[in-house]
Amino acid sequence: MRVSDKAIVLQAIKHGDKKFIIKLYTHHNGLVTAAVALNKNVKQANIFPLSLINVELVLKQNKDVHQVTEASSYYILSNIQGSLSKLSIAQFINEILIKSIKESATNHHLYEFIESCLVYLNDTETEFINLHLYFLAELTKFFGVEPQNNYSQQTPYFDCRDGQFSSMGLAFPLGLNKEDSFLFSEFLKTNALKTNISNIQRQIILDVLLAYYRLHFPGFNTIKSLEVLREVSSA
Repeated sequence: MRVSDKAIVLQAIKHGDKKFIIKLYTHHNGLVTAAVALNKNVKQANIFPLSLINVELVLKQNKDVHQVTEASSYYILSNIQGSLSKLSIAQFINEILIKSIKESATNHHLYEFIESCLVYLNDTETEFINLHLYFLAELTKFFGVEPQNNYSQQTPYFDCRDGQFSSMGLAFPLGLNKEDSFLFSEFLKTNALKTNISNIQRQIILDVLLAYYRLHFPGFNTIKSLEVLREVSSA
């Protein structure tokens, strides 16, 4: 079946001369793995990770790998490539998506959320330093594991296992101490993109969110892009 769709490129693996196996998250067909050959209708620049593209797909019934016959950019993220700070965030987001999106089910809202974050990162000149934190927190909502902000004097400890605050403290990474729990609660209730936090606080919140992901997303392990992100964001 031939279909036209919008897609976000998640991964492109070389598979022979001018051929690639690419993983796409599409607007109407969810997660799609497809073979593609470079030609006049598909340029390599259009299958670079996180490219926003219009695609012509051949979906093959009962097959795991489909086919891309045409691809063209519908929004060029040119400003990301020219900024080390933006590029480090983009690479981190890319890796998070690869590790978290496993099901092929269509989710228009998830597609539009990812698209809006990438466009925001590309277009804004300020207030993007917390985008990766905002992205991690918001992404949990689409998978039904959103942390609950029920912080109070009676429940001052965040439990990473249950995704809510409790009266009992647990050692990290299963839970947080009082100070970090308060910080995480404040983060959850503010506009994460514009919240004013220090580099140390930013790193603590990132560690909390990644610990949370490891508990709630099967197979979520080492993030290769994390070291570069830490170095750039703390500079």
